[in-house]
Amino acid sequence: MINKIEEACLEDGVEMLEIIESESSKGNIELIYTRRTNAFESYKKENKNSKIAIIRDKKGKIVFQAACVPGSYHVDGKSVLAGYVGGIRKRNDYNGVINWKDVADFFEKQDLGLYLCSFLSGNEASEKMFLKKRDFMPKLVSLCNYTTYIINPKIFTKVCPEGLTFRSIKSDDLEYVHEFLKREMMKYNFSTAINNITDFYGLNIDDCYVLEKRGEILAFGALWNQKGFKQYIVKGYSKTLKTIQKFSFATNLLGYIDIPEEGKELDFPMLSFFYSKEGNMEYYNLFINQIAQSMRKKYKMFVIGICDDDPADKLYKKIRTINFKSKIYCADFKDEFIFDPARPRRIECGLL
Repeated sequence: MINKIEEACLEDGVEMLEIIESESSKGNIELIYTRRTNAFESYKKENKNSKIAIIRDKKGKIVFQAACVPGSYHVDGKSVLAGYVGGIRKRNDYNGVINWKDVADFFEKQDLGLYLCSFLSGNEASEKMFLKKRDFMPKLVSLCNYTTYIINPKIFTKVCPEGLTFRSIKSDDLEYVHEFLKREMMKYNFSTAINNITDFYGLNIDDCYVLEKRGEILAFGALWNQKGFKQYIVKGYSKTLKTIQKFSFATNLLGYIDIPEEGKELDFPMLSFFYSKEGNMEYYNLFINQIAQSMRKKYKMFVIGICDDDPADKLYKKIRTINFKSKIYCADFKDEFIFDPARPRRIECGLL
């Protein structure tokens, strides 16, 4: 039926990908965020229970798509099932009406209780559209301003002190690691509730690291390369960055990342599920220094995202980075959700 919501299937994945790649982020860096080689498969790799809504025109072409990826989050010390709504795209040449009530109904039927979404700074039109009050849409509640940092690992040089050990984990460590993560993650709202760190597509045991003192975990983090289901391609640069690119050897010496070639797919990990014992910033700083040094031979950059009121954000503000700003919201169709606004938030960049 024309302009009616339906659930996407595997065969829709290539056409979905074409719509995704028809848009790019604007600014000094024009970046294509994509899901090759099949967008439907990509969402299912992220979570097998992902649901993708599509709308077709009278010729059967997809003109609109949006995805909901479910996950478990800690809220006020409890595990809450929620869905991240993203991948909202409309075909550029489609001027017809989108029935937003049908879109809202599709996601409400997933019965996840809580939904998260984000908007890049500068995308005020989309943000305004979704913040507009409608009887069939839940109110969006602001969670935080969020910064995604792109960092050169070569800027970290601090040596691991005597008495501390930094290493990748083994399968025998998993139970101990999960206990540490649960204990630390529960202290933050909207942190990810993890059953098994290796459940995440593309994240292996040897990608996970700990900082220890006499066998006690002081910090944990994972280098999660997501290019198996999500990719980022540099489409172009502003005139200013094109000029800077010619002198990238100098900017690299100053601590910035090498400016990648246009048209090139970026190869980098997310520093994911990064927590220190009791939020200790000394352990946090020591860990990031060690993991950055361990990745230098393989990667020229890594990425981490963090809420602006997180104490750890002060660390990244002190170093030279390329960064992107966004705003994160949550919505509750049942209008029953309440959380402590004073509790610190920690939202995983790799799941946005």
